[in-house]
Amino acid sequence: MDKANERGADVLDALLEYEVPEDFIKFPVVDGGAAIPKDPERVDRRQEPGDPGVDLPDYSGPFRSDLRFTDFSKEMLLNMIEMNLEYMRVWVGAWLEEAEERFGRDERLELEWLAWRDGMAPKLEGMLREFLPPADATERLEAADLGRFVGERPTDGELGIDYDGPFAADPSMLNLTKEELVSILLGSHEFILQCNQGVSMHIVMRHGFEDMFAIAWDIWSAKVLPAVKGLKERRMGIDGNDVAAFMKDLQIDSSAMPGKAFDLTFEMPEPDVGIMTFNRCPAPEMFEALGREDILEQNCHAVCPASIEETAKLYNPNMKMDILAIPPRVDSDHVCCRWKLSMRDEDDPEYVPVELSPRRPAR
Repeated sequence: MDKANERGADVLDALLEYEVPEDFIKFPVVDGGAAIPKDPERVDRRQEPGDPGVDLPDYSGPFRSDLRFTDFSKEMLLNMIEMNLEYMRVWVGAWLEEAEERFGRDERLELEWLAWRDGMAPKLEGMLREFLPPADATERLEAADLGRFVGERPTDGELGIDYDGPFAADPSMLNLTKEELVSILLGSHEFILQCNQGVSMHIVMRHGFEDMFAIAWDIWSAKVLPAVKGLKERRMGIDGNDVAAFMKDLQIDSSAMPGKAFDLTFEMPEPDVGIMTFNRCPAPEMFEALGREDILEQNCHAVCPASIEETAKLYNPNMKMDILAIPPRVDSDHVCCRWKLSMRDEDDPEYVPVELSPRRPAR
């Protein structure tokens, strides 16, 4: 068995041997949990070409349930690629900083090296050639110097890993079509996911699921969410304190763009009610295939409800989240999860009296 297969077997063993604690935190589900079949008419179309006459300079206008990334101008698409890189620095940085705090500097460097050696280095060439124009892919692949990620970690100082280089935004990209810019944007999203997955999986292998879940729980509310909310305000012009602002935030969030991992739909059936549905998510596909729906349930409750609820509160302390569906699910023909966002009124016992700035008028 080669080294790559051995490391894959180590991950599989960790998954199969893990015992889910009985007292892990579970969030309440509306009506005890709904089994919601997927609607074949409601699929994620954000990556598809839209109306060529739409050329938004930002997302400060009204919420668009049928948003396409090509609705944004080329300048804004380039800005979104830059936003994804900033988001990655925040998210990957939070994982590594928390790992260093818990396990020490040397272990932090070891986790980062292993994540690149075993995860990024074998996959980055395919990602670059899939999402970038051929000449750019070749140039950036050479600059990445992936051949050095072999064997044990170098002990002569910092690792010198360039997270920005593979999907860095360049002004020359404005010569590309919108569709080509969207491809780079989606590639940078997959790069973010791979970087984080590499670190989290090696934490599982070296320290166990409990530490991985604990880190994921801690970093989102304290470090990641406030930083990326400000990032989206600055980069995308998203402001306001209503459900529409929150829904726009989620539509362009760098961690949940359409692609191999996610399929999301967004709708606002009422002015202050938002519904977000995950039709596809990597966690159910992985854990269900292994027959470990119990780990899937813990994973989903450990990360998703808290992050969505905390983001909602950052926009408005009276915004509330209801879970309409969350794993375990009946089967793969059902949605992975569904979330409802709405506003508390003054009759609600949990209503928080607060003065909020007026929302930006719609264009």
